[in-house]
Amino acid sequence: MEESESPATTSGQRKILKFLAGSGFVVVLEFGQEETLENYRKRIEDAGLQCERIPQFNINFDKADLFMDMRSPVCASQFDLEDWL
Repeated sequence: MEESESPATTSGQRKILKFLAGSGFVVVLEFGQEETLENYRKRIEDAGLQCERIPQFNINFDKADLFMDMRSPVCASQFDLEDWL
């Protein structure tokens, strides 16, 4: 029996950004759409912060202080990027 692939990985690439927030916290965000990821990346870089794209999800994210699954409408509504810039 084959394991079915989740919608987040059907393209073969996860849409995950990691950045060091203005507060010093490491924030990891996962997105459902490339366009949304790029919009966040631009806002983060325009604020003078560095961010990097992470190619694979790691359940531990041992260096992240906050992980938000922005594919979830609830998470997306609770996360305000401006608070972290």
